[in-house]
Amino acid sequence: MKFFSFKNLSLRTRFLVAMGVVFIPLVAVGLGSAVFLQHTANALNQVVEQPVYKLQTTSRLQNQIRKAFALVKDFAGAPSYAIRSQFESDAKAVEEIFVEILAKPFLAPQEYALLNQARREWQDSVALTKLILTSAAPKTALYQLDQRANQIMFTLDQIYAAYYREIGAQRALNNEAQNRFLMILAAAIGFGLFSALIGAVWLARSVLVPLHEFEKGMTHFANDNLSYRLVLNNQDELGQLAREFNAMAERLMSNQHKLEELSVRDGLTGLYNRREFEKRLNEEVHRARRYDAAFTVLMLDIDHFKDVNDRYGHQTGDEALVTVADLIRLNVRPVDVTCRYGGEELAVILPETDANGARIVAERIRGNIADSLITTLQGYTIHVTVSIGLATFPRDGDSGTGLVSAADQALYAAKQDGRNLVRSY
Repeated sequence: MKFFSFKNLSLRTRFLVAMGVVFIPLVAVGLGSAVFLQHTANALNQVVEQPVYKLQTTSRLQNQIRKAFALVKDFAGAPSYAIRSQFESDAKAVEEIFVEILAKPFLAPQEYALLNQARREWQDSVALTKLILTSAAPKTALYQLDQRANQIMFTLDQIYAAYYREIGAQRALNNEAQNRFLMILAAAIGFGLFSALIGAVWLARSVLVPLHEFEKGMTHFANDNLSYRLVLNNQDELGQLAREFNAMAERLMSNQHKLEELSVRDGLTGLYNRREFEKRLNEEVHRARRYDAAFTVLMLDIDHFKDVNDRYGHQTGDEALVTVADLIRLNVRPVDVTCRYGGEELAVILPETDANGARIVAERIRGNIADSLITTLQGYTIHVTVSIGLATFPRDGDSGTGLVSAADQALYAAKQDGRNLVRSY
């Protein structure tokens, strides 16, 4: 029998051949690898699946609460039975989301306590909204409602922080388990080489080389290099295990990317959220200061957006907002940062762009939106326009907060001058 043919033998056959000298270390390595890989797969799936569910559900809860509070403000401005009925439906949906997530057994005690706190704050707010929806509400009632809404969002943001701490703790436990496994694996291989001196070459080529490849994979994983893949062409059990390991790594990397995207994207439009906008804005300020460069911030607001919601409904308003976001994306560069700042207000960071260049971009965005007709799923064809304010670093502001304030003032000027306009600070 040729030496090369041993590579295609099953592990059981090889264990029988080498039982006299390598039985104990190889069994330890084989069982340790199987148990560890199964444990790692379960642990990594838990790291991804449970936090993804909690992040998605909490984000859905925030959006539903914002939607409900927006209805109350609409009612205060223009009382309507339809708005009051819609609020009751949305409030019921909020309560159902609370019940759904609180029923999950994998919530940490702190997360459970914060969710219960947010639920109580929501229920207190509902009691206040009933006063607003059944009578001419004083301004103080609306102010109190805003304060309670802000408190609920603050509590939910604390829950997000708890989720991220949970992810970090689980990753630390997985890394610790990987390091322990690498130490055990190295010791088992060392003992196997010592006890199998005569058959070292054959054993190394048939078993230890694949295990060393697994060790390299574990080391890369311990260093958060999820792109590393095992290179094993064996047709035996180890080859199959390597292929399963690689498939697991693909799923893990894909889920990790999805989790990262969920944390920085707006759930409705797919644009970056306000938290990511502020982060990118601060980074751009530091970069511009370092290289003595200019950049511009655009603040965009959909004109008469409340009228769209009142006339066609909030679902149609959401479709219009998504379409506007898509049109903005089509008219900016890949390096530009497009965000949903809040409500119907959007923001764009234009790196290395002065005021003249930014005005060209802003006019292109405004013109394309003004020239477009939006056909909704309900069959409505609507037309919207946007007003845009722009501010340039460092001319209009030497900090992220200053630039946003200047761009907001320019946006206000565009609104005052008749809307569907671009104005500079």
